[in-house]
Amino acid sequence: MTKLQSQPKPAETWPQGPTENPGTKPNAGEPIPPHANPDAVEHALLKGAETTQEGGKEMGLVHAPVTSMHPTSQLQGEADAEVGEHRIVDNASLNLNHFIPENGHVKFKYPFEDLELKQGMFIPVEEGSTTDALMSQLYKQVDQYRKQNSEIERDENGDDVMEDVCINVKKRNEDGTVQLDGGVPRMTIKSGFRPKLVGPNFVVKAVVKGDKISDDEDEAEGDGALVIRVG
Repeated sequence: MTKLQSQPKPAETWPQGPTENPGTKPNAGEPIPPHANPDAVEHALLKGAETTQEGGKEMGLVHAPVTSMHPTSQLQGEADAEVGEHRIVDNASLNLNHFIPENGHVKFKYPFEDLELKQGMFIPVEEGSTTDALMSQLYKQVDQYRKQNSEIERDENGDDVMEDVCINVKKRNEDGTVQLDGGVPRMTIKSGFRPKLVGPNFVVKAVVKGDKISDDEDEAEGDGALVIRVG
């Protein structure tokens, strides 16, 4: 018996226009341009000429140029600094080249920026509120302030340092109180990578009326919270 040889389809018999994609990729079922192999890898699309990048290598270009990631990269003249020359600056600005879009700025209820290292700020619970509600508000504000005023740590190559974290998330009610199960907080776990930040850091502690809130024996005049600058 003679085995029939399959012949390729002539071009005029190929499917015309969008067809169903029976492949196994994530976009299976979506219309794609006609192709003899439904799982074929499409050519990567080059970015348009309008695409720009502040520095580094723009991989979307056919002949990608390499540029400096820093504000200046040109060789300096003879009148500039010599090797080993330096100047110490007090109160150096962490906001140098630290750009935040205008809508990214958060207005804070408390003056975290006024706290120096090891200084604390006592905040009493407002009338009609609770310590749980105050602590919840402060944790959010401290987190936002730290992110807005920090930089990502870099390694010896200047690359961003990421950290793998696991957070025990306490389940809370709408008023911020923690849900208990037999006297133990109900918890879930959240994990993932995040940038390792270098910048101001704080500790937030709940305070009961009469607690000693300083080494000088200062006592809290009521329930509240103590925000301490630790970094």
